[in-house]
Amino acid sequence: MQEFLLFVEASQAWIYLLLVFVAILYGRIFLRAFNSYRSALYVLERERARMQALRSGAVIAIVGTGFIATFILTTFAVPALPSTMRPTAIPTVSLLATPLIESGDTVLGFATATPFSVDQIDSAGCTNENATILEPIAGDPIQGQVVFRGAANIPGFAFFKLEYHDLQPDSSWLAIAASNIPVCALGCEEEDQLGAWDTSLVRPGQYAVQLVVTDTLGNAPMPCQILLQVVP
Repeated sequence: MQEFLLFVEASQAWIYLLLVFVAILYGRIFLRAFNSYRSALYVLERERARMQALRSGAVIAIVGTGFIATFILTTFAVPALPSTMRPTAIPTVSLLATPLIESGDTVLGFATATPFSVDQIDSAGCTNENATILEPIAGDPIQGQVVFRGAANIPGFAFFKLEYHDLQPDSSWLAIAASNIPVCALGCEEEDQLGAWDTSLVRPGQYAVQLVVTDTLGNAPMPCQILLQVVP
């Protein structure tokens, strides 16, 4: 039922357009039949015109009912649906931006829209059990393919994104992974993997990694940010 209501909401413009077209079409048929009924000289012609007018009138009545039903559903029923029932698109604009180029080498990852200051690195957000990075641990040396595990499952969950930053003043966050599927914490039966980062594609050094989890209303708790050391 919820899927039907969301379909009606998304397609209401086309539904109204179709109903208007049908109403105009059968309205003309009704008028033509009504005029034929009034001008008919024989009983058979008059009966045929009457039946045609009744049929077209019935269709017009159905169209009117469709107008009323669509209006009620989109005005009263759909807004009453829980926000969690509404699909939320992953913000792909920042993830599909132009790759960042450094010294002739392409760094795999995509620039996000928000610049970052090194002084803003704060691990306080990692205390949120529903939006945290559990592995690797802050300060760990990492190399090669690194799998991040944790939780991304806040109330009203919409999507999460995992990003890294090279701590350079003019750099931005780069995407590691993003998904609109919630991730359970360690110890749950569900998959606890947030994403994987191939550190062989970046220079050795210190990097910040953050997990941002957003709900269906566009709200997000404080990001979980950790510092990691990429080694050769």
